[in-house]
Amino acid sequence: MKKNRIPELDFLRSSAILLLLVHHSGVYQFKIGSFPLVSLSKYINHFLLGAFVFISGFLTAITLYRKQITDLPGYYRSRSIRLFIPYFVALLLFIFILGIQLSARELIIHLLGLQILLSPKYSDPIRTLWFISLLVILLSITPILIVSLRRVTRLFATYLIIFISSIFIHITFDIIDIRFFYFFPTFVIGSLIGISKCLPVMKTSNELLVGSCFGLVIGIFMLSQNDLTYNPDLDLLHILWSTLFILSSIALIFRSSQWLLHFRFVQNLILYIATGSFFAYLYHRPLWGILNDISGITGHQTEVIVNLVSIPVVFILAYILQNLYERVLVRL
Repeated sequence: MKKNRIPELDFLRSSAILLLLVHHSGVYQFKIGSFPLVSLSKYINHFLLGAFVFISGFLTAITLYRKQITDLPGYYRSRSIRLFIPYFVALLLFIFILGIQLSARELIIHLLGLQILLSPKYSDPIRTLWFISLLVILLSITPILIVSLRRVTRLFATYLIIFISSIFIHITFDIIDIRFFYFFPTFVIGSLIGISKCLPVMKTSNELLVGSCFGLVIGIFMLSQNDLTYNPDLDLLHILWSTLFILSSIALIFRSSQWLLHFRFVQNLILYIATGSFFAYLYHRPLWGILNDISGITGHQTEVIVNLVSIPVVFILAYILQNLYERVLVRL
């Protein structure tokens, strides 16, 4: 592994992106024996998106806090270039390859990355790409808070005020997509862990390991009481169980990853997948659309096979694109 990377986070990111590709492949139409795979959908959905959000919150915090970055305009400019240019390309691919139709107003909202903020009243976020809008909102707020407040207690209090204010805005004005409330707490925890330097505890704490096992069981049980992945009625208890499930899953995978990371092959594979994860997230649906058109295969079940078989192609293309983009960024 490279010295400036955290192997356990790369393992978490790689696990999440691999699950996402399986999650989006259409595999849920199948059964294993009499067990319908669709029953796993909401759990995988919560975990993989929660993992991405946790990593984003953590890395944002350690970048700003530990490296003592004070040039916020420069930081925002750098993050915007890294995030928006690949996102713009993905949005065009969704429109021209996948046939997504947007009104002029919707197009402007999506280009600005505001669909999650203005949903549901003014926007209907595009599948998959809505998550980039969530990151835009989170990464717009957090850097200012971290640089100006710097203390965990102050940050936590401010995050809590933002969460409560967002609930009021959502209820009053019918904006801020419900998914913001499901993943904001996980982002907050990730950023607070980054500032408080608690990540090593996740590697060694037996108390956290036991607590995470209990938390996972409780989270799964409570989420199973509701068939919905997201409750549109802003059920705070459902959000709590989702957050408990996400954080418990992250802690367990973080701890268990150390056993596999002893193997050099696993390290290299994880680094390869993690490096291209952002581009794999953005471009897997358009790539699958192209491959299915080229194959000439019709039918949902056969499309699933094409999607699953082409997952290595997605990772290879994503890795190449990420490295090419890094070279472009160096010259800017």
